[in-house]
Amino acid sequence: MQYERLVNWASEVWRQRWPGRPYVTVWASAECSNRLAQQQIKIGRKLRGKAHYQGHETLDCPVIVPISDYGSRGRTTMLMVSAGAYVFKFSIENDDPFEVIYASSYFDDDVQDLTAIALLPEDRLETWAAFEYACARAVRPRIRRRRDVYIIGGTDSFFDPTVDWDDVILPGDLKHELLEDMEAFFDKGVEIYRQLKLAPFRKLLLAGVPGTGKTMLCAAMAKLAIDQGRIVVYVSGSDRDGASFEKIQRALQAVTAARYPVLLIVEELDAYLHEDDKARVLNVLDGVESPNNPQGALMLATTNYPEVIDERISKRPGRLDRIFVIPTIQDEQHAEQMLRHYMAEQWRDEHIAVVNELVGQPGAFVRESALHARMLAAHAHSTEVTLDFLQTSVDSLLRQVRSNSDFLARRQPIGLNTHNKNGGKSLIGPRR
Repeated sequence: MQYERLVNWASEVWRQRWPGRPYVTVWASAECSNRLAQQQIKIGRKLRGKAHYQGHETLDCPVIVPISDYGSRGRTTMLMVSAGAYVFKFSIENDDPFEVIYASSYFDDDVQDLTAIALLPEDRLETWAAFEYACARAVRPRIRRRRDVYIIGGTDSFFDPTVDWDDVILPGDLKHELLEDMEAFFDKGVEIYRQLKLAPFRKLLLAGVPGTGKTMLCAAMAKLAIDQGRIVVYVSGSDRDGASFEKIQRALQAVTAARYPVLLIVEELDAYLHEDDKARVLNVLDGVESPNNPQGALMLATTNYPEVIDERISKRPGRLDRIFVIPTIQDEQHAEQMLRHYMAEQWRDEHIAVVNELVGQPGAFVRESALHARMLAAHAHSTEVTLDFLQTSVDSLLRQVRSNSDFLARRQPIGLNTHNKNGGKSLIGPRR
C-alpha cells in the first residue's frame, strides 16, 4: 500500500532529524500541501497550544512524484493542489520547537484525490489540528455576494446567467412547484431546519431525458437566486478532471464559508456516482458531510439517467428531498407555447399545423426546429418563415431522431453488468 511506503519513509526521516524522540503517525489533511495554503499562512502565525508557525521545507521523497494542479484565484491562475513531502516547523513559548514530517500522494491512477500522512509529537496534536484548519480555510474559495455565478472546477471562474424565469416553458403546476419549493425553503424552511437542529441543506433533483430544458431551468433559477441576493455556486465537470468528488468537496467548503444563502447547482449528478466516489456522495446527501451554512443552502442537481440514481439515493428519505421529473412536451397547448417562444417575431398562425408533431418531443427539438426553419428561410433569401420552411425543418429532425433511435436499438448493449453470448461480462465500464 502506498500509505505504508509513505509512513516508512517518513519514519526514517524522523529518526534522522529527531533521534530518540517519540512520535505518532496520523492521517493528515491534503490541504497542507496546497500551494495556496503554503503561501497564505505566514511565518509567525499564532496557533493553539501557545505555538507559532515557522515555515516549511520541501523534502525529497523517493516514493512520491511531485505534481501540482492549477486553478484560478480571482483573476489569477496559480499552482494549487500538490503532491509532495514537507517538514512543517513550529515554535512553542517557553518550550522546545517541534516539526511535523508530512507526505501527500495520489494513490489511484484513475482518481485525482490526494491522501496524506503526518508524523508529529503526540502532545502537539492540538497545534497541528489548528494548522490543518488554517490550511483548509486558506484554500476555500472566497465567496462574496455578486451578480454572477461562481464556478468550481471549470475553465472559467464565473458566468452570468441570462435566462429569465419567464423564458422557462414548463407545465404550469411543475413550474410553480419548483419556484415555490426554493422560495419556501429560503423564506421559512431554514428556520425550521434550525429548530430541528439540522443543517439547513435541501436537495432537489431534476430528472429527464436530454433536451427537456434542465440546464435552462438551472440557469433561470440561478438568475432568480441572484436577484434575491443569494450566492450561486456551480460545479462544473468540463475541465480535464471531469466529474470528481474533489470538486464537490470544494463546492461544499465554499457553501459552508459563505455568509449568505446559497444555491448549489450540480449538473449530471449521475456522473459523480462511480464506485470510487459513491460512498462519499452518499455521506454528503445523508448529512454526514453536508454543508452547515446558517443562512441555508439548496442543492439543485440534474440527471439525464434517473436509472443511475439508484435506490440507495432516490428512495431513501432525506438523501434527496424532492425529485422533479422534467417531461417532454405533454400536449398541443404546451407545444404551441414553446413554438411561439422560439419563433418569436417570425410566428405565423399557419405554424399551428406542425404543433401535433411536437408532442412527446423534448424542448430542444422545438428550439432546433425553429432555428433550422429560420436558417432555411435566410438561405432562400426569404424575410418570412413560411409553414413550408417550418414543416421541412420538423420533418428533417424527425427523420434524424428516428434514424438515431434505430441505430441505438441495433447496437449491442455494453456496460459493467452486460453479459455477452458466452456468459461473461463486458469489460467496458459504465458511463462516467
